[in-house]
Amino acid sequence: MKDISIGIYHKDHQYGKRLMEYLNHQKDFPMTASFTSDEEMFFKQEQEGDFECLVLAEETDYHGDFPVCRIGANESMGGMYCQSAKEIAAGIYHCLNVSPQIENERILGVYSPIPRLEISAFARNMAASNEWIYFGMQPYGHFEEDETDDLLLFYIKEHKEDIIEYFMKHQKKFDGCVGFAGVSCYLDYRELSMQDYEWFFEKLREAGIYIIFDIGIASPPDLKFFGLFDRIFLPLMRQDLGCMEYKKFQKQMRKHGVWKLTNWEEVMLESWKNKGGRGQWP
Repeated sequence: MKDISIGIYHKDHQYGKRLMEYLNHQKDFPMTASFTSDEEMFFKQEQEGDFECLVLAEETDYHGDFPVCRIGANESMGGMYCQSAKEIAAGIYHCLNVSPQIENERILGVYSPIPRLEISAFARNMAASNEWIYFGMQPYGHFEEDETDDLLLFYIKEHKEDIIEYFMKHQKKFDGCVGFAGVSCYLDYRELSMQDYEWFFEKLREAGIYIIFDIGIASPPDLKFFGLFDRIFLPLMRQDLGCMEYKKFQKQMRKHGVWKLTNWEEVMLESWKNKGGRGQWP
């Protein structure tokens, strides 16, 4: 997959060079960093689009469009502030709304308690960018009737041993990704029991398939359904973080012990759209 390209500007040449070397050699957050202490050269590269995220000293003035990770603690300028090199590496990924790939995470979900068209767009973009299989579970899909496949759920419900063969053979291409668009009626998803989903997920894991589920609000048969995933992305607008719907959702997930069953990752849709819908998971 494409490297994340990082630009570092700092007046202290020795510090900037050491930071660049650290970022390029550390393994937790893969990236390609370049450094210069020449301000004019740096911002020329920035204007040419050479970088996806900038690392700047806290006093450096910048009012451009790229995400900024700032070195320091005095939060007087825009951007995310970090002090150690390790914090900066993690901060860059946070600014870009991407996650370091964890090798055993193969079954991903996308869900939001606040419905928006951008949520499915995010799921499809993630599938296309990472070459994952897309599995639609939205109540009212964004696809034509001939793109749906009601028979797949029958195969899952009947625990057909050739489920993976059928699934891989009947994938369809749509909107830049490949997979399963969904069924014609969302109530069909709830016809499957938790045992049916557990069986299907186990088959997916045995086959080593990377897949992302676009989960509609009305589709899960049980709250524990969320616990079947290795990670669930929560696409949100910044205004959603303090809204009542999201707070109630978190409270309910914690009350029923679901919050601890998987990794939940908030994704800010504003940042995702600003970087052109880039959804690669490095």
